[in-house]
Amino acid sequence: MIWVLAFLPYSNSIFLGISRVSEFMFSLLFVVLFLLCSIFFSVPCAQFLYMKRQSAIPWKLNINKTFNPSVSILIPMHNEERNIKFKLENLYKIDYPKDKIQLIFINDASTDDTLEKLSTMIEHCGNSNIKILNNTERMGKSAALNHALKYVTSDIVIVSDADCFWPSDILQLALPYLSDPSVGAITGRELLLNSSQSWVTKSEASYDNFVHAIRLGESKIHSTIIFQGGFAAYKKECLKEFDCENDDSGTALGIVQNNYRTLVIPEVIFYTVFPTRWKNKIKIKIRRATQLLRIWIKCSRLTLKGKLALPKKIFLPEAFQYILNPIFFIAIISTLFLCSLEQPFIFLAFLVLLLPILLTQRGRLIFIEVTQSNLILITALVAFLFKRRFDTWKVTEETRTFLSSKVLKEKNLI
Repeated sequence: MIWVLAFLPYSNSIFLGISRVSEFMFSLLFVVLFLLCSIFFSVPCAQFLYMKRQSAIPWKLNINKTFNPSVSILIPMHNEERNIKFKLENLYKIDYPKDKIQLIFINDASTDDTLEKLSTMIEHCGNSNIKILNNTERMGKSAALNHALKYVTSDIVIVSDADCFWPSDILQLALPYLSDPSVGAITGRELLLNSSQSWVTKSEASYDNFVHAIRLGESKIHSTIIFQGGFAAYKKECLKEFDCENDDSGTALGIVQNNYRTLVIPEVIFYTVFPTRWKNKIKIKIRRATQLLRIWIKCSRLTLKGKLALPKKIFLPEAFQYILNPIFFIAIISTLFLCSLEQPFIFLAFLVLLLPILLTQRGRLIFIEVTQSNLILITALVAFLFKRRFDTWKVTEETRTFLSSKVLKEKNLI
């Protein structure tokens, strides 16, 4: 009792001190939150605006419009019986000298009737410049392509996924860019056949537009290594092998490391179908994110050794986006939570700031895509740290059901 009475004269000072410490910690958290948000949003915005400006600069290339090389088109397949007929019809429609086209289909241990359907169609068409390779054991996309390289007889090697479809003039538009001695590989721009089918496909189309502007800006500066399997063309002399670790983008990085440029060509487009259900989208995006995360970590290691051929103005923003930004995202959520515990109005203020964005459809799509992308990247980062790998070549059955003759004929693809 005496001890308590002795403590009373100092209690107000102690409580005041605790209060001041609490106010200081809140102020510090608020400053940290502000800095985290500033970095999180400013770096991607600065990258986009800079690359958007660069994308408007004319190409500094020696382009020969009459460049007319022989081409080998490699089509890896795994359980593609639903759409292999459409793919073959699409390839037959290409406007390019037939005697300069070699088609190589690689059946990678399909468990459906892909091989039988394709063999029957080719037998009826009587084209001797078509080869089918049949792998009885599953090799994976890149390993299957490396197997097919042994049979390539052309100057240019082109890869196309079995569920992607080309406009008939794609080779006429694309191949002249490979006439420049500095260019080792080119890729095209993906467009969705079902871009307006659901909010999932709408958000993906919006995201594709954002990424394409960055890839084009990178190409104008030097190179983009974000390649897509729908259309990727390589000079045979530059292509030693396909990267089994990181597929299309890993192969592009290998070509850049051999001192060639790798470009995305905006007028070179191809069409595909994207899942309409969020669950299927997430599966695809996690696989892609894991692959790209490994690519940029590899670039980081090459940079530390002074061996990365890709310019730092391209590498650094991309590495930040894929490696650091998801960490910043988690830090922002955690700091916002701690601030809200001390001052609940902070969370309410945050919601008020978000409200104008969420009231518009475009704003909602951007908010969903940013949140979703960072959560996916966090998943990819955790998977990388724990050495968990995802299947990088897996058929999504939902996308196959959308394809039909009517859909493809509307775009004049068959």
